[in-house]
Amino acid sequence: MPTLEKSHEYSHFQQMCDILLEQEKIRFAGLINSMGKLVAGGIREGLVPLEDEAERQKMYMELALRVSMRKDFDYTLGPVKFSASRREKALVMSFPINNNVLLISAEPEVDIEETANKVIKIIGTRP
Repeated sequence: MPTLEKSHEYSHFQQMCDILLEQEKIRFAGLINSMGKLVAGGIREGLVPLEDEAERQKMYMELALRVSMRKDFDYTLGPVKFSASRREKALVMSFPINNNVLLISAEPEVDIEETANKVIKIIGTRP
């Protein structure tokens, strides 16, 4: 069971994900913890996920591991601001936040820099 402090933090991230999901082309906004679990957010209401539940769980765990491994290079290259993959069916972006990662999935045609800047502006209001 999360502590009150963690509960409050995740509540804030849920609100942040809700704001991100109001953006027209964003399909998914979720906070993934260091163990690869979705702790806030989800898919835009009314959309069908592109992956099944097992595939999503696998993606979350892989993302948490990848973000953790990238920290090894922070001392030489600086911290990661965001990562993006343009796929045929979606643009997938990740934004490290402390020991968590914000995962964003958007329609494939969106502009990466413009979307990243919007997300960074929104998450800049985090506690």
